[in-house]
Amino acid sequence: MSTFFGLNISRLGMQAQQKALEVTAHNVANANTPGYSRQAARMVTTAPLPYAGGKGMLGSGVKVAEIARIRDEFLDRQIRTEVQTLGQWEARSQVLSQIELVFMEPSETGFNTVLSKFFGSWQELSLNPEGTPVRTVLIENSNAMINSIKHINEQLKTIRSDIDDNIALKIMEVNTLAEQIKDLNSQIIRLVALNETPGDLMDRRDFLIDNLAELIEFTALETPAGSVNIFIGGRALVREGTAYSLSLEPSQGMDNGWPTSPSIVWERDGREARIRNGEIGGLRDIRDINLKAYMHDFESLAWGIINAVDSVHSQGMDLYGSRGESFFTGDHLENLEVNPYIKGNVGRIAAAALPDDWTEPGGFPNPGDGRNALRIAQLRHTGINVSTGAVPKERLRFPVEGEAGLTTFENYYKDAIARLGVDTQESTRMAENQVSLLDMMHKRRESISGVSLDEELANMVQFQLAYQASARVITIFDDILDTIINRMLR
Repeated sequence: MSTFFGLNISRLGMQAQQKALEVTAHNVANANTPGYSRQAARMVTTAPLPYAGGKGMLGSGVKVAEIARIRDEFLDRQIRTEVQTLGQWEARSQVLSQIELVFMEPSETGFNTVLSKFFGSWQELSLNPEGTPVRTVLIENSNAMINSIKHINEQLKTIRSDIDDNIALKIMEVNTLAEQIKDLNSQIIRLVALNETPGDLMDRRDFLIDNLAELIEFTALETPAGSVNIFIGGRALVREGTAYSLSLEPSQGMDNGWPTSPSIVWERDGREARIRNGEIGGLRDIRDINLKAYMHDFESLAWGIINAVDSVHSQGMDLYGSRGESFFTGDHLENLEVNPYIKGNVGRIAAAALPDDWTEPGGFPNPGDGRNALRIAQLRHTGINVSTGAVPKERLRFPVEGEAGLTTFENYYKDAIARLGVDTQESTRMAENQVSLLDMMHKRRESISGVSLDEELANMVQFQLAYQASARVITIFDDILDTIINRMLR
C-alpha cells in the first residue's frame, strides 16, 4: 500500500468525526424542541483490503453509515395507549365536575333544599289552611322550585350543547392532524426511496401522532416504504399520502322522548366512525350515557312531583268551595309555571279535602280543614316506583294495588346525586392515576430519546479529540512524504 493510503484513512476519520460533531451540535440545538429525538452518528469501518505481505486484511478507515434516531417504538405505542385512556378520563372528569356545580349539593341553594321548602310550605298550610300569608309563602316557594327545575334543566342542556361544540372542534383538530401526518408521510416516502433516514421529519410525524392520541383511539402501522398508516375502528384515517376526514352529522329524530345525539361519520361515505377513548370518545360517552341519565332522572323527578301534586290538588277544595285546579301548568319543563289562576288568587289553593258527596261547586270547606294540603306535604315521603324505559313524564308512578313503593321523591333524588358523586370521584381518581403513570413513562422515554447536555458535551470532546488525532496522523504522513520526496533526493 502507498503512503497516500494512510492519508486517505485519516481523511475519512476526520470526515466521520466532523459529521459526528455536527450531529452533536444538532442535538444540543434541539435540546428543548418538543417531540425531538436524540440522534447519533452510527460509524462503521469501510471495506478492508487484502494485505499482500501476509495473512489478514488491512483496514481502510471509517464512515458514518447512518444518522440514527434514538427511539423506542414499543414505548411509543404504550404511551399513546395510556394517553388515549387519559384523554377519556379527563374529559369525563371535567364534564362531571360541571354537572356537580349545576346541582350544588349539598348547599342552601341546592334543589334538595328548595324541594324541602316546597313540601314544608304545604305542611304549614295544612296547619293554617285559611291563612293568606301561609298561602303566599307557598306560592313563593312553588315559584322557587319551578325556577330551580328550569335552571337545572337549562344548565344540563347547555352542558350537552357545549359537549357537541367541543366534539365538533376536536373532530376538526383530528382532520387537521391527519392532513399534516399525510403530508409528512409523502415527504418521508420520497426520502426513504432515496435510501435516506429523515429523522427530523419522523419526529414531527410522531409528535403529531402523539397529539392525535389525546383525541381518539387508533392503530398506527408503519410500512416498509416509511409511511405510518392510521386506522380508526378498522378504517383508514391516514393511508400513506391520503387522509380521510371525519364530520359531525346533526341529530336525527327522537329516542324515547329525547333528541338523538349528533353522530361522528366518515365524510367519504357517511358511515358512522367507531370512536373509542381519547377526549372525543370520553365526551361522546359522557354525553350519551352519563349526562343523558342525569337529565332523564332529573326530568323524571320533576314531572313525578308535578304530576303527583296536580293529581292530589285536583282532589281538594279551595276557599270558595270549588274543586282544585291543576296546581302547575305547562307541557315542557321550559314553560312550566304555577297556574296563573291560582297565583293570582291564593284562595284558589285547594288545601281542604273534597267531600265524598261533592258533585258541583257550592258551600265552603270546614274551618281548619287542611287535609288535602297535608296529603301533598306527605308526597315527599310517599312510596313511588320507577317504570324503566318510560318517557320522563311517565317514569315515576305511585304503586298499584298490591305493589310496594320502592323509593320516594327525596330518595330518588339523593340516589341520583350520590351516583353523580361516585362517577365524578372515579373519573378524577382514574385521571390522576393515568397522569402518574404517564409521568413515569415520559421520564423513561426522555432517558432514551431525550437530549442530555452533559452527555452531548462529553461526546463533543470525544469527537473533537478523535478529529484532532486524525489530523495529527495526516501531519505525520506529511512528514513522511516530505522525507521521501525532498530529503531522499539529496
